[in-house]
Amino acid sequence: MPPRSGLARRLWLTIRGVPPRGRYTVARRLMQIIVLSLFTTQLLVSGAIIAGSLASSRIFNTIPMMDVFAWLEQTAATRSPTFESVIAVLVVFTLYSVLGRFFCGWVCPMDLVFSLFERKLSGPRAAPLTRPHSAGRVETAIPLVMMAIYLVLSVLLGQPFFTTVSPVAGMTKLGSTLVGVIYNIPGAAIGLVMAWATITGFALIVNIIAEYVFGVKRLWCRFICPIGNTYGYVMNRYSPLRIKVTSVEKCKGCNLCSMACPMSIDLLEYIQSGRDVSDYRCFKCGRCIEACPHGVLKLGFSIKRSKDKQ
Repeated sequence: MPPRSGLARRLWLTIRGVPPRGRYTVARRLMQIIVLSLFTTQLLVSGAIIAGSLASSRIFNTIPMMDVFAWLEQTAATRSPTFESVIAVLVVFTLYSVLGRFFCGWVCPMDLVFSLFERKLSGPRAAPLTRPHSAGRVETAIPLVMMAIYLVLSVLLGQPFFTTVSPVAGMTKLGSTLVGVIYNIPGAAIGLVMAWATITGFALIVNIIAEYVFGVKRLWCRFICPIGNTYGYVMNRYSPLRIKVTSVEKCKGCNLCSMACPMSIDLLEYIQSGRDVSDYRCFKCGRCIEACPHGVLKLGFSIKRSKDKQ
């Protein structure tokens, strides 16, 4: 029988591999499902609420939105950004300047899929890139190199490379196309459904193999996908929404918060120095807050600027 409460129960759950769950997990999953549902059903309501994909969309047929990296790739490919695309990317840039890498943890449907097949907690005996750690120079540089490769390929191919094959946008297109096939909506084809399903499945398989075979947690999010890394590198450092360290004296050093982090961030380092978390990998998911039995962390807005290096 597990202990009923307190740190002993959290440790028992960690040993058993049972993830902590709370209001953040419920709210996050609800938001991801709602966003995915809106894109999936857009053909049924003629895009009255939202139309497009998570790469480029339009809300209420009025407000254009475009992912920052998708815009960079389009600009690199066409060398002639339109006025509307500039407005669309500024809307998204402004939003995530406030929220930071919030997109990955609360909006991206791939987080929902990845979380179903990953280890929720990482113990001290896990592989180096799976257990909590500070990102080294090589780990920090790889996503930047990948972004540069995508942009070069966009120039060479004359079309946005990653945006075209992105499982993030692909999953929203998969749902929409599948609904179109079911309701026999013109333009929807089973071939497109299979194509988008293949792209989404490929990303999932890569993530699973990376963790269970090579011991690299969330490889896709940390190294391959440029969408979240753009928000992380550019916006996390200055974003007012962050994981805040509220009570350093309450911390017992159990490190359960770091073990629950899907991006393997060493949160204990931030707690012991009394700094809010501004790591480029952090996507504000709140798992660390749910795992902490002492209420050391919370998600909130703070206008103070972080002094740590990324």
